Amino acid sequence: MTTLVVTDLDGTVWDNTLSCHRSTLAAIKTLRARDDVELMVATGRRRNSARSAFAANGFMLPSVLLNGAIGYDFATESIFHQVTFDTDDLRQVFDVLASFELGPVAYLSDTRALAVHGVTTSVKHLDGLGEDLEWSSAPDIAPRNDVLGMSMLGIDISLVEPALADLIALAGVEVAAYADHLYPPYSLMLAPANVTKEVGIRAYCDYAGIVPDRIIALGDGGNDLEMLAMADVALAVKGGDQRAIDLADHIIERPEHGGWATVLDFI
Repeated sequence: MTTLVVTDLDGTVWDNTLSCHRSTLAAIKTLRARDDVELMVATGRRRNSARSAFAANGFMLPSVLLNGAIGYDFATESIFHQVTFDTDDLRQVFDVLASFELGPVAYLSDTRALAVHGVTTSVKHLDGLGEDLEWSSAPDIAPRNDVLGMSMLGIDISLVEPALADLIALAGVEVAAYADHLYPPYSLMLAPANVTKEVGIRAYCDYAGIVPDRIIALGDGGNDLEMLAMADVALAVKGGDQRAIDLADHIIERPEHGGWATVLDFI
């Protein structure tokens, strides 16, 4: 019997300082040592952002990144899943954003992040992109065929709320708008159509050759909903997105209190 444990990172495994509680680290070590458990991550983070945060906490896990747009096995440095925007769909997204005077950061499959001039995002977001950040323009990005996703992080909801209905109406885009613990108060992420964490998780199962008998999912945000809904046991973090809490079978304590270790009770 194989149990797949899939977890969000920010606000679930670690707190806003990117620090794991000692009980969480011990639980991760325990699960990784078991032959009947497969442990993986599903996060909104991009590849290099996840890599640096893993390194700070002393472990690496196979990961679905950018909310399902790409899957990366850090152990073998290989991509196991990738979906990019159709160029026509991408142009439509940029048309909508431009009509509301919004500018995103676009994430490319080679790890670069292209920010349009006049970008609508937080300084913290731009600073966190480090050497991956390059400046570009909507006309230069829109024709590309290697865009995995786009985001505007750490902004006021009033900036993006007027555009949400038009974005959601587009057939070629998945829209994730949510209260963000890492980049407060609010963030918007845009992905190619039908890209969710669930899609990436299923791609990992195919890649790893596993057919789990049970799936346990842990998350706290609006971008975790499909993942929690697919799970046999859904664990949501106390104080997280209400939609995640409503889907959960159990509520766990926040990461600064080591709530993640509760997963051991359900293996």
